[in-house]
Amino acid sequence: MVETSDSPVDFATQRALAVDLFNRVWDLLDAGDSRTPDETAEMVDAAHASRYLWRQIGGDQQAIVGEWQVSRAYAAAGNGAEAVRHAEIAEAILRGADDLPDWIAPSVHEGMARALLAAGDPAAALAMRSTAEGAAALIADPEDRALIESQIAELDL
Repeated sequence: MVETSDSPVDFATQRALAVDLFNRVWDLLDAGDSRTPDETAEMVDAAHASRYLWRQIGGDQQAIVGEWQVSRAYAAAGNGAEAVRHAEIAEAILRGADDLPDWIAPSVHEGMARALLAAGDPAAALAMRSTAEGAAALIADPEDRALIESQIAELDL
């Protein structure tokens, strides 16, 4: 983790805010069809804010997960173009990163499949889902593998 000296808040506070915002996005994602338009806007805003904070204090893993969550929020909001754009950013960070957990790549592929589906490209989404499934099969930890496989299974393809 990189602690920035020009931040108006200390590292622990910035981390706590990033975590709280990340979790708020999950609450709003989980609300699904019961989410109001204002909550959908909050979900996207919170995803961006969390991603911003993590990129200030985290490394490649946090940056990738942040972009993945922003992409997922946009997909849930019905903005496929932005979902794809942020999934592409996650992919670009992934390509340049080293020493990441084995669940990161399949998660990024799942996110791209979800984004492509939201963008109206089911054929490309299906191909990316297949890539995600292949990569998920290589995850060593059974709990990590089950989580990523459950996210892949959510894709309506």
